[in-house]
Amino acid sequence: MMDARMTTRMNRRMNTRMNTRMPLSNIDSPSLLLLALLLVAGCRASGNAGSDAGVTKLAIVFDDSLGQASLGSEGKRGAMLAVEEHGADFRAVYFNDAAAVDAAREAVVAVGFTDSDELRVAMPAFAAAGTPVMVAGATDPCLLTMSGAELLSFACYSDPMQGAAMAEFAYERLAVRETVVLFDAKSEFASAVGAAFTTAFRGLPAGKTAVVAFSSDVEGAITTALAKKPQAIYLAALPQDGPRVTSALRMRGFTGAVLGPDSFDEPEIFNAQGLGVVYYSTHAWLAGKGEPAVDAFVARYRQRFGGAEPTAFAALGYDATRIAVAAIARAQSGGVVTRATVGRAMREFASSSTPFEGITGTIAPAANERFPRKSVWIIEATDGKRQLASRWEPVKIPDPSCGKLR
Repeated sequence: MMDARMTTRMNRRMNTRMNTRMPLSNIDSPSLLLLALLLVAGCRASGNAGSDAGVTKLAIVFDDSLGQASLGSEGKRGAMLAVEEHGADFRAVYFNDAAAVDAAREAVVAVGFTDSDELRVAMPAFAAAGTPVMVAGATDPCLLTMSGAELLSFACYSDPMQGAAMAEFAYERLAVRETVVLFDAKSEFASAVGAAFTTAFRGLPAGKTAVVAFSSDVEGAITTALAKKPQAIYLAALPQDGPRVTSALRMRGFTGAVLGPDSFDEPEIFNAQGLGVVYYSTHAWLAGKGEPAVDAFVARYRQRFGGAEPTAFAALGYDATRIAVAAIARAQSGGVVTRATVGRAMREFASSSTPFEGITGTIAPAANERFPRKSVWIIEATDGKRQLASRWEPVKIPDPSCGKLR
């Protein structure tokens, strides 16, 4: 069946042919028959598209096939669970982050994004459409300097929180005093979280940190980092780079702890052999027992996805979608469902005297803050085994660096 865009292209071709005044006698019978069939199909497609009018749409936007697939696919799965469990009078439509323009145009609210760089690219589309976004896992507070930032709400904590938590953990629990921050110069996320760790660690008594950037020349950056003889290395990198750079560090003889941000919460890190001891921060610890809501979420996830184990990004996708669904329901109860009313409902949840209790913790930003202050879970991964190292709440959270890492 022909869609509306194909119909438009056909109409343009027809208009061009009509403007050239081509005699019908020059068109053979098979061509006329084909043209008639296409026109009928086009009319039917237009009718079906029109029947979609008035449906409230929730856009689910995660990168589940490109660089962030290991995180985005988890976020998408968590969102799917929330949609299936908390049905309301709406339709969930799933998009890759590359289709942000379509998501912003079609939906009254969007949920998604596990990477700050991807949200930064997509943000102009949401700003132009005025579509509110419930952000699952994009943690860079410098997103709030962009046009349209008032449309953003967050289910995740910020990079300054997780960077400070890991700095304090390494200092207090691992007795580290000298570190190197090895960060991906191509990523704003890596710069933001690396800057947070650097500022926090340098603020501790006798805490010393050197900063080394890498892009294409990873081996050269590793040589520079190891020459400083650090006790630990904080590797601020995207999920596709964390395992290979950690492996390269081990191949070069580094035996100290490798520390990482939430981008390390993916199977190539925590299931890997030969990466030594790796500590990473994340948004939830789902392998523990005793919290009924967490246990129930894990059980539903396993049942729905063939026994697979969820990561914290699945929990973030689940929490973010539940908030968006609740906002849609609140707008529907008021009788007017628009981007403005749904966005207002999400902001009301964020400022409510009754915080939203999620799988990843309490989602309620403090006064004059946009990100919720939640516990940072620090996981120890060694040769394919994971265990909870600490649940940390940083004492001092540094101000955002907004890309300036020195």
